[in-house]
Amino acid sequence: MITLDNNTDHRNKIRTSHLRSIEYGVERERVQPSVVLTRRELSAELERNRRLLDTAGPFVSLLNELVFDTGFVILLTDEKGCIIEVSGDEDIMGEIEPYGLVKGAFMSEESIGSNAISISLEENAPLQVTGREHFVHAFHDWSCSAAPIHNEKGATIGCLNITGKKENAYPHMLGLVVATAKAIEYQLRSSFSEMRQKEAYHFVSQILNTLEFVVLATDIQGRIRRANNLASSMFKIPKDRIENSFMQDFIVTWPGYFKKVKNNEIIIDEEVQISRYGIKESVNMNVYPLTDGDGTISGSVVTLRDMKRVYKMINKYTGMEARYNFDDLIGESDEMKKIVEYCQNISDSPSTVLIQGESGTGKEVIAQAIHNYSSRRDGGFVALNCGAIPESLIESELFGYSEGAFTSAKKGGKPGKFELANGGTLFLDEIGEMPADMQVKLLRALQERTVTRVGGDKPIPFDVRIIAATNRALLEEVDRGKFRTDLYYRLSVIPVYIPPLRKRREDIPMLIHFFLNLKSVKLRKQLPDMDNRLFKKLVHYDWPGNVRELENFIEKYVNLDGKLDRLEEIMQPEVYSRSSEQLGSAMLQPADEKNSHPNNHEQHADNEVISLVEMEKMAISKAVQVYNRNMTKVASALGISRNALYQKIKKYNLHI
Repeated sequence: MITLDNNTDHRNKIRTSHLRSIEYGVERERVQPSVVLTRRELSAELERNRRLLDTAGPFVSLLNELVFDTGFVILLTDEKGCIIEVSGDEDIMGEIEPYGLVKGAFMSEESIGSNAISISLEENAPLQVTGREHFVHAFHDWSCSAAPIHNEKGATIGCLNITGKKENAYPHMLGLVVATAKAIEYQLRSSFSEMRQKEAYHFVSQILNTLEFVVLATDIQGRIRRANNLASSMFKIPKDRIENSFMQDFIVTWPGYFKKVKNNEIIIDEEVQISRYGIKESVNMNVYPLTDGDGTISGSVVTLRDMKRVYKMINKYTGMEARYNFDDLIGESDEMKKIVEYCQNISDSPSTVLIQGESGTGKEVIAQAIHNYSSRRDGGFVALNCGAIPESLIESELFGYSEGAFTSAKKGGKPGKFELANGGTLFLDEIGEMPADMQVKLLRALQERTVTRVGGDKPIPFDVRIIAATNRALLEEVDRGKFRTDLYYRLSVIPVYIPPLRKRREDIPMLIHFFLNLKSVKLRKQLPDMDNRLFKKLVHYDWPGNVRELENFIEKYVNLDGKLDRLEEIMQPEVYSRSSEQLGSAMLQPADEKNSHPNNHEQHADNEVISLVEMEKMAISKAVQVYNRNMTKVASALGISRNALYQKIKKYNLHI
């Protein structure tokens, strides 16, 4: 029975190893191992470890087949941590190349600091090291699982390690490494026999049942000899009925693929249909040939993944995920509070949502927040800008295309946004820009809840929540004949209107605070001071570009360390031309107070640098005094609601 370290022991081992790495003088900025054998030295090292290499070779190959397309690489080292074998798919091998993880490189603490191999060999125990547990910064994005290998006398002769991106790591990976290391040790201790093969295979089989995809092993006739437990869930029958069945019983097109396997070809990421009880479902299939010791093809290893899981992975690594939540919405105005409450209430509805508002008001942020607040949050959030896609491509982007649909079509075709968003949310931005003929096709898809790929004839059902957005007045577009009436009412089942920033002016101070801090961190700049004059102009400016324009202005302000003379030189010309009463003249010119001529003292106070919080306190106190405690007029003068005014008075503990 394998007993893994508890958390305290694990932390102690990591901490002790880091201390040793510091004593060895390892720099945290080190990227590659400092100790690497020459070609001649490596040849001698490989010969010295010939027995380990010959014994471990078949197990490393089997392990490689199991994790081939999961983004992991396998390292085999000697007892000193010198790499004597590296195995993995081409993509991950390319990724690790800059880190110098090649044959002859030492993974010892003296060479590259704390890592799973070095600690496993030092502690003579299996270990998983993830992210910042590595000593050098270069390995902070990786997760490594390692286990020592012992000979028949119990002496440590090597180490087996699996390395991959930390987001792909899971605890069972260490179990898989330990099981394989034990199998290698077992083979080292005894002659190869059928009983020992079954023992070793049993270790690996247990781990197979923890994998998140179906694994099948077939013989040369295509008969399924072994299946992991997940196969029962996919095929909806017990595992003992799957084993000894033929692959063709589940995948009708299997014979064509198996011909390639018999020619020692590997099949990667093929979309096929499995048939069960008359229902067909698309899955992602990989097939790897199995060979005997003499190189003869003896069968295959097949992996099957549900396409929903595949699409979810695609969405994750292509950035098609919702990042924003309602907590990310900056604003305390009554309008924003009502919008948030309203959108939270409708988040879990399957009905389509139409978000309307001027450019820069944050329509996509609202869309993402709705998605993340719904029960579809674990599904993909797939966005398509209808105004940024050429008219000739928008259909294939939405519905996908089949193999051979056009000259440059990819082999196997390509799924469209509806398929990628299945089980999640499809966000159609700038829906008012959609061409008239595509409006018809979109309406049909929404009515029938199916799509057909370009060049294909198979209807593909989908389960997608539609959120559309536009900065156009769609009803006016309908009246002008630019947008279909039936599509408009299909999309605007739940309408959401985002007011422009000038209509929720009380949110501007909070946005200024937020963007000043955000941009200072992003640009690695000191937080600049802002004088009262500029702050007032920012609050009273109409911001035609809304939140996006305010964000861009603050970024320029932080970039130039708050120096207005330099800011004046680089401001875009259109900013000045919008209105002599707005940002162009009012923000960057001396303020002329209505019916007043400030004396020297007042002029000095205008230029005084104080905190934004103090500005708000002063502004509220001044307004209360001017309007003789008429809170309606005070709120109106400050550009905020009465509720917001009372909240600020309470927040700042103002005695008014």
